[in-house]
Amino acid sequence: MNNLTQGDRVFHPNQKAWGLGKVLNVSNDNIDVFFVGTGAKRLSKSFVQLEIAEGAAAKHRLLDNLGDASQMGGADYVTPAMAIERFLKTHSDGFASPSFLKDERDASVRANQCCIQLLGETEISELIAEQRYQDVCDRARHVESMTKLLTKGEKTAFYSALDTPMNQKTFSLSLAALLYGTDSEEDRFKGFVRALDLLGVNRWPYATLFGFIRFPQERAYIKPTVIQHAAKALCWRINYKVEPNWRSYAAVLRLYSYLRTSLLEEGLMPRDMIDVQSFIWSISQK
Repeated sequence: MNNLTQGDRVFHPNQKAWGLGKVLNVSNDNIDVFFVGTGAKRLSKSFVQLEIAEGAAAKHRLLDNLGDASQMGGADYVTPAMAIERFLKTHSDGFASPSFLKDERDASVRANQCCIQLLGETEISELIAEQRYQDVCDRARHVESMTKLLTKGEKTAFYSALDTPMNQKTFSLSLAALLYGTDSEEDRFKGFVRALDLLGVNRWPYATLFGFIRFPQERAYIKPTVIQHAAKALCWRINYKVEPNWRSYAAVLRLYSYLRTSLLEEGLMPRDMIDVQSFIWSISQK
């Protein structure tokens, strides 16, 4: 173990349930390792000889995106399995539970159907071609009103930002580009964020709500406090900044994907990111 360096991937020979680990720090007497199955551990060099992991065995998405695990106690770390156990205490039938469908899913599904109908690619293109920007904004308000995602204060600020003709045009064009533009997803996201900044509502909930509702199979919704708590519990690095930015959003997308895969492996079968978002919400609650 004397040859180990920071970043090495290892296994504990006597603790197979701990799974793959990443070396965080090496001192003269101890070695700090984060194991995916248990969190951060300080081990004495005198008592254990860790095994080096190589090739495919050394790969793990959490370790590739590991946050500052050295600042967390072992009791603070939540594995996906632990999060699933907590989730099932509330929704015993998982994502098929009537309580989950009623409280967590149905509103977003109805909003998605409404968004496809009112703000589909053909519909929004025709409205913009006719310069009916107020109609686009009215439809966006209606879609949002069907969700349970924004607080009352957030709704008020968003609706007020769409009051003037200039703001209506700015929002309409940027929303159409975000949802159906031909540029890269990164460029479209950045363009929408710039438009929100002009409107004075450049915040994560507004930056992510419409993409999430329109394309729930692939896009994420970000509620700042929720995602920060969940990422910390899972030790996932999201590079969080108060202002919406692509780097943080891409990191959250990777987290959503990681959890979706973990849920599928455990047989919970999330249908889309709506289910994953609700699962993340449960992780953030203590």
